[in-house]
Amino acid sequence: MNVKLKIVVAVATLSLLGIASVATWYFTVGPGTYEVEKTRVDPSTPPDVLSDDKLGDKHPKFDPELIESRPFGDADNLWQINSSAAVIRLDVPDIRNNEHEALQKLYPDYASAGAALKGAGFDVLPSVNLLGGKAKQFDDGLYAAMDLYMVRNAEEGVRDIELCVRQVLTELMPTGDAYAWLWASLELGGYVGTDEYQRRPAKADAYIAAFLDSKQQSEPVGFYTWNENLQRAFRFLRYLQQEFPARDGTPNVIARAISKNAQAREQYRRMLDFYAHLSNPFINLSLLPLTDSGNADKSLAELAAAHGRRRARVAFLPSSDSLETTLFDRLYPLGVTDDADLMMDLIRAIRDGTVDLTPTKDSGWYDYQLHALETLLLPGKGPENDKLLLTKKYKLRLIEAFKSMVTKTRETHIRQMTDAIGSAAPAPEASLSPRLRLEPNPTYYLRIARSYAFIQNYLASVVEDLNSMPAWRAEGPRDFPLGEELENMRQLFYGLYFVSCDDIGLKPELLAGENADPVYHRTLAAKWLENWQQDPDFAVDTRVAVPVYRAPGEYTRFWCTVGVRPIKLSAAYVTSPSWRAMAKPGTTPGEWKEIPGHQLEPGNWVILGDDFLEVQLKGDATLTRERLREVCNQHSYKEEIAAALTK
Repeated sequence: MNVKLKIVVAVATLSLLGIASVATWYFTVGPGTYEVEKTRVDPSTPPDVLSDDKLGDKHPKFDPELIESRPFGDADNLWQINSSAAVIRLDVPDIRNNEHEALQKLYPDYASAGAALKGAGFDVLPSVNLLGGKAKQFDDGLYAAMDLYMVRNAEEGVRDIELCVRQVLTELMPTGDAYAWLWASLELGGYVGTDEYQRRPAKADAYIAAFLDSKQQSEPVGFYTWNENLQRAFRFLRYLQQEFPARDGTPNVIARAISKNAQAREQYRRMLDFYAHLSNPFINLSLLPLTDSGNADKSLAELAAAHGRRRARVAFLPSSDSLETTLFDRLYPLGVTDDADLMMDLIRAIRDGTVDLTPTKDSGWYDYQLHALETLLLPGKGPENDKLLLTKKYKLRLIEAFKSMVTKTRETHIRQMTDAIGSAAPAPEASLSPRLRLEPNPTYYLRIARSYAFIQNYLASVVEDLNSMPAWRAEGPRDFPLGEELENMRQLFYGLYFVSCDDIGLKPELLAGENADPVYHRTLAAKWLENWQQDPDFAVDTRVAVPVYRAPGEYTRFWCTVGVRPIKLSAAYVTSPSWRAMAKPGTTPGEWKEIPGHQLEPGNWVILGDDFLEVQLKGDATLTRERLREVCNQHSYKEEIAAALTK
């Protein structure tokens, strides 16, 4: 029998944390001497522990109540399917050069890739990467809305960051350096009215010029290029993120001003709490420890150690930390070597347990997003492990998915860093294939749903009405208010989790009190999956770049996604599911029986993933989405793109 080739479109997610660039660490011991902790760094190579899963390691238990939602057979002879004890093998066969040209191309977005492949005769079905891409588009809009809200909002009794800065200015001497430094932030944000320029301090010129001269700090990137308001918010907040290497001077002066103004102090604390949750806990110090008179004689190094900050510097708005930044700081204290592969360093550390992605009590949204991606590198940790038999090639495919999805997740945070009758009826004669409505990775979908629940609960506690503001996309507001959009994303990913469990015969497992309805959310997601191609989020160009390591004045390392690539996927039962005839009203269901092997067929799809690239550019380079896409449009292959970027 000819099996129609289907497509699981894989999109890289949600997207990555944009935080301050990584500095070289020197630890001063005394005059003329210094010590550095040397860490042995082996050449960055793919993990060699990957191998095909063994069927003998899989032990799913039969659950007679776990019946698939799909009936099987003719309308007058329906049977039920139970896959609870079945194991499905996943593989990614090679794509040959002589196959259809639609399989050989790089596409800028998932909609155009899906349309081309559908036009070539392939069925299109969403998978992990595509659904991550859906989340990425929403996440960018959510973060954009929250930055705009925090910079300037009109809620009664709420002090936004602009007004916080203005309150601090009232406590400063207009002729002082601290006043000029803080004033410059308002001017860079475009928040100074024409009538206020008469009070403009002359010293602000130097601070503004120095900030604008550093394009890696001042040039808007990511979704901040969408409109003028976001560009202004980017420069305003990025300016306030500048680090001071010592507490003397401007940091101490502004800290004293904050301590004297109750309104400014309240909003300043709120700002710090907000970004520690929206992105992640901070890598450097805020001004709060400097407001404590008990810390007057303590150095930044002492304060950083006391407050659990890895970087002994202080900023008005600290930058968020991340597990990958911590890892790279440890591995490369004197700078990245030419042969280093930062992505493989991160992957190896997660796989061998050196880096644990489990969120802690202090984690922010980014940690929850990264935890969702862990299942791509450690599929054996998910409850679906007993249900899926993964080949080495498929595991390598998941690693490639992780590379692109962690890149996109980090880029979102770029500024701040998923009853029968039995024997009475004749058995169907048709063959049965695994039913995949999306790439089977229920743990990923569940963790993304929980990440939305986390940020939803937090925002509900600090924002009066999320529906009073829009969620954003590049062209403007999304279809519904921000609160509704966030709730829709939470429900969708819970639904995708239930659908994926249904597809592979896995019993869903929720936490006590978890707000998820298996019937409602599965139905919602199933309907969305039927029409995912109409979702405008998939027509968005997926190619992005994010800096991950910077040697000031020398070079900058970037992670990039450079296009959508088709990948073959094969799924086949290696142990049989069971079936029984559908019970007619008033009758007792028959016994479950294994489906004969000769009636089982593999399913074949094409999934769409993102090509990942790590490049090193000279100097304090920036790489905007627009520049990356311009280069990608001029070349057909990843190697050509890399060469063009590094010229």
